[in-house]
Amino acid sequence: MLVEAPRANANEDNLQLIEIRVVPGERVEQGAILFVLETTKAAVEVEAPEAGVIGRLDVKIGDFVAVGSTLCEIVDENANAESGTASPASVAVNEIAITAKARKAASELGVDLADVSPSNGRIGEAEVRAAASRRSEVVAAGSDGTRSVVPSASMRRAVIIGGGGHAACLIDALDGSGYDILGCTDQALPAGHQVCGGISVIGTEESLERLLAEGARYAFIGIGGAQSSEARRAMFERALAMGFVLPPVIHPSAIVSKATRIGDGCHILAGASIGPRCTIGNNVIVNQGSIVCHDSIVQDNAHLTPGAILAGAVSVGAMTVVGMGATVLLGVQIGSGCLIHNGAHISANVGDNTIVDAQGRRHLR
Repeated sequence: MLVEAPRANANEDNLQLIEIRVVPGERVEQGAILFVLETTKAAVEVEAPEAGVIGRLDVKIGDFVAVGSTLCEIVDENANAESGTASPASVAVNEIAITAKARKAASELGVDLADVSPSNGRIGEAEVRAAASRRSEVVAAGSDGTRSVVPSASMRRAVIIGGGGHAACLIDALDGSGYDILGCTDQALPAGHQVCGGISVIGTEESLERLLAEGARYAFIGIGGAQSSEARRAMFERALAMGFVLPPVIHPSAIVSKATRIGDGCHILAGASIGPRCTIGNNVIVNQGSIVCHDSIVQDNAHLTPGAILAGAVSVGAMTVVGMGATVLLGVQIGSGCLIHNGAHISANVGDNTIVDAQGRRHLR
């Protein structure tokens, strides 16, 4: 059965997807909430019309979807099985007023709205953040008298692939997000090496299949790349092929317009700012303090390094690296596979596979 985007407002033909609560292969009961979409006036929950297993999942968070378009497919795993009903927790949440900001915060922080205590019959952003704070503080006494963190049931097991500087930035961005980070994998660093915030290296890339089998469903590519995105691209594609889910990461201090589309595996780091009507492709890094103005497009596997500035309607091609402090003027198009040096000022279009140095000189890579 196909699950389609409903019409929530007679005057609006498109809705924005702000929350996805399922992944392919997950079994759901009839009435379970699959998606939360938003119009200019209200948020609407999309429930499972029948029990089954999620097959195709055709959308991602941030997408603008047309009324009647397919969101996912539910496959009947057993034609003779009776359809279930919504869980008591889901029913309880449906009876409480929940603001759109609360839903967005819950999605970003990995908080189950059923675990949030309402205030006067309403759940707002403050109640969600309070629930996230309480969860991060849950501890239990060990047999030796020490205290260790106990992940709540709503936390999601994850691994970071890579153990260097970018992995440390990811750990910082993911703090309090609801992911239970088991550790980092790295080909060069020894097991036990401390990366950041108590997270250490737990093995090499050869450990990934085992970690996936043990329930580490989510992965984050902790590989940066000051001059090339090739290693990052290869690892992103490998992790997807293995079956990991690679969600976007948005640091709490970053500013991202609701009218912008963020792709899978993107990392929007501390202090970054992305304006409205932008499109950020898959596996893109918008690094610390970078600015992407309105109507810009950054294609797959690109990297905007710290402090890079794109004016409005700029296009950056796949696999391109824009250096620290570089500026790109309004409407300029930069091709694929380019390297823009630190401090460069780009005022005219740049062809594919071009290096632009800080003095504006250009040559092919």
